[in-house]
Amino acid sequence: MNPKISIITPSFNHAKYVGFFIESVLKQSFMDFELIIVDDCSQDNNVAEILKFQDCRIKLIQHEYNQGINASLNTAFKHSCGEYLIFCASDDMLESNALETIYNAFCQYPNIKAIYPSLIRIDENGKKDNKKFMDVKSKSREEYLHDFFMLGNYLTSPGMAMKRIDFEYILYPLDNAMCNQQDAQMHIKILLNGDIKILDEALVLYRFNPHTNNISTRTDSTTNRENMEIKMLMDTFLTIKDTELLKKIFKQEILALQIEPHKIAIDYFLGRMALYSCNEMRKIWGYHKIMESYNTKEKACILKDLYQFDFKAYLALTKYFDNKMLKKYRKYKKITKILGGINVILLCFICVIIIKAIA
Repeated sequence: MNPKISIITPSFNHAKYVGFFIESVLKQSFMDFELIIVDDCSQDNNVAEILKFQDCRIKLIQHEYNQGINASLNTAFKHSCGEYLIFCASDDMLESNALETIYNAFCQYPNIKAIYPSLIRIDENGKKDNKKFMDVKSKSREEYLHDFFMLGNYLTSPGMAMKRIDFEYILYPLDNAMCNQQDAQMHIKILLNGDIKILDEALVLYRFNPHTNNISTRTDSTTNRENMEIKMLMDTFLTIKDTELLKKIFKQEILALQIEPHKIAIDYFLGRMALYSCNEMRKIWGYHKIMESYNTKEKACILKDLYQFDFKAYLALTKYFDNKMLKKYRKYKKITKILGGINVILLCFICVIIIKAIA
């Protein structure tokens, strides 16, 4: 008989922590589960630490080469059979009532597409913080989607849970190429298909070590990867065909611009919405969508008929961009001009002193 819950766990170089994670799983009050761990070709003793636990509910799958988080999640899903899926990293830990609480929440909210438990942060030695980590407030589905479109991700991933049937329909297979934005893309796709539930109770102990060199540590490389993945992330919104949903998501921007979405011009509409973002990469994405929606005579005619959008309006879109480089150049040029004036004054003063000294 298949277990009720499959715990899906990608694991990479977590030899120091994976044992604590497995212990926390085996101590659960809800016992009808399986734990699927995919080792993504670790270079430490990760596999050896996992093999120390002899429990038939634990399945270990090893990748022959390093493939990334989404590939590991795809592999784990293929080897799972639970009705519900819970996603956990192998350096985190679960409170003993985590599975029971999440299962009961699904029973209470049968139409929910995903459940997000709250987190407590722990350091590398397992010491807990005194308050919840990223205490996310419950909002409407439309408010979440608006924030993801305009700002970015603030939902947490550890402990996120879904029905198997929903994961297979909405997310599977996950895109192997997505790295730092992979969880954000998952959240958006889930929200495009229905509501989510944020649990107030902290059920996951999220391990945070600023000294580790993993893909989520805040470095220049992390920021670069996030920016490079913005296009694919934002393209996820292009799958929206429900204009009524778009009206709810962007009601403030629609009121300001006095335009509404049309099924034959979703790319243009979302492009215009993105220009209202405070994030430069999202604005650039939006401008490119408008370019693509205007690049033929036929498309231009559609935009003229629907939005009175012509070439003059197209050229005016640059007003949404703050040319930081130009401002820096102008500031530098102004400073240089001032310094040049000071140098001339100093030179004249020196010349006067020299003339007086000679006289």
